[in-house]
Amino acid sequence: MRKQLIQIVTFSLFIFNFSFGQVTTNATYKTPEMGALMGSNIALSSGGSSVFLNPATLQTVEDGFVLAATQQIFNQSFLPYNVLSTGFDLPSNLGSLGLSFESMTVSYRDETLSGETAVGLSHAFTLRDDRISTLNMGYTIKYLSVDYGESAGTAGDGSNGMDLGSSSTFGIDLGFQATLSKRHWLGVVVHNINRPQIGSGSATSMLPRDIQAGFSYAPTRQVVTSFSLVASPGQTTQFHGGLEYALNPFFTLRSGIQSAPNRFGTGFSFQAKGLALDYALVTHPVLPVTHQFSLAYAFASPF
Repeated sequence: MRKQLIQIVTFSLFIFNFSFGQVTTNATYKTPEMGALMGSNIALSSGGSSVFLNPATLQTVEDGFVLAATQQIFNQSFLPYNVLSTGFDLPSNLGSLGLSFESMTVSYRDETLSGETAVGLSHAFTLRDDRISTLNMGYTIKYLSVDYGESAGTAGDGSNGMDLGSSSTFGIDLGFQATLSKRHWLGVVVHNINRPQIGSGSATSMLPRDIQAGFSYAPTRQVVTSFSLVASPGQTTQFHGGLEYALNPFFTLRSGIQSAPNRFGTGFSFQAKGLALDYALVTHPVLPVTHQFSLAYAFASPF
């Protein structure tokens, strides 16, 4: 009974958010690094998280990478969310290029109620570089698509319903990152700066927009602290904070907090021979925790 109640509450919140244009491919924490640090690291993100958090930070990733991450949102089997991302340096000082793919489906009794995908192209480059400081800029162009599945039909379970169609649009993210002495980082990013809409007629919805500003500081090589503020139209400004501690070259612990609503994240990263296995546990004030996993590989740039 308790499990069924949790599923009903989760699905109700999902439908409520969707009705206000909250496309689930815009899930707040897309990778374990983002989840464990509560998204506080927009000024300094590593590897596959950079293309989702702040495209400008893609320019500071030293090696090429490929990452695959998965989670079941609020630990619900009918809300699987998966991402793929890759990035590498371009030749002739053209900056760095990143590609991303996100997939989300909602199913009930083996029937797919809706499906969503997002494909992104990210590009980052350096605006200024001197002996102790750098200024990077980056942008991401995203193609967002929603398949509304089929209606309930006469059987009421979707088995003989009619196709409800699909819709798509483009979104643009714009970010900046400043570095000082490789110990201080500042970051600013605006998501969906072009105010994209999806759907048509009375079903048209504005996709969520926000502006984020953050700061990261590394007092030692083993410790990185991160803080950020997130402001969205009509929403309470959120505070995010996170801490990374490298126990040794192979194992890193992470932890983070978020306000409005109050959430907590924790996790770790294990790295060896270019491979990285990450895990994060993300809490929610009402719903069950979310478990996130990812596997990444760092490689030399092909150029």
